[in-house]
Amino acid sequence: MKRNKILTIILISLAIILFLAFTVYSFVKETQKKSLPILGQVLDLTLTNDKGEPYRLRSLTGKVWVADFFFTTCSDICPMMTKHMAALSRSFEQINKIRLVSITVNPEYDTANVLAEYAKKQNATDKWLFLTGERQQITDLVVKSFKLGSMDEPIFHSSYFSLVDKHGLIRGYYDGTKQEEINRLFKDAASLIKEKN
Repeated sequence: MKRNKILTIILISLAIILFLAFTVYSFVKETQKKSLPILGQVLDLTLTNDKGEPYRLRSLTGKVWVADFFFTTCSDICPMMTKHMAALSRSFEQINKIRLVSITVNPEYDTANVLAEYAKKQNATDKWLFLTGERQQITDLVVKSFKLGSMDEPIFHSSYFSLVDKHGLIRGYYDGTKQEEINRLFKDAASLIKEKN
């Protein structure tokens, strides 16, 4: 009788241990599934903001950020991209751990003053940065770092927004002209903000 009780307790204990092990395994697997991939590292460059001040990309460390490449005189995809960046800016207004970064691909025209006027028209907050720089810097950033656009075009840019984590790692690309992609970006950015590492 005693032996049966002990055997029953052992079997129940084993069942509980197996159940807990399976639960932990499932949780870890699910967490790994949801983790966004690492797609590249953003170069640390010093550009110029819309106030005419140097702005080092490394100063975004600790923040999740969304980058896009545009130019102020673009009448093709840029207006839609800017509209979506403005919507993201409003959505993330109360969250301190996120920034939006719009970098011009036409630095010869888009000076700090031009960007300041453009930012004003968009009602951009301090969380939405507008940057310019030397053409070679921007080319390196677009082509080598973000892997968007082509050096063959005089003014090159892509419709894609890039999601960058707190460590300057690119974690996703999203078509900035499509609302469903912006919705996905919003969710992914929110999940990166919660990441512990």
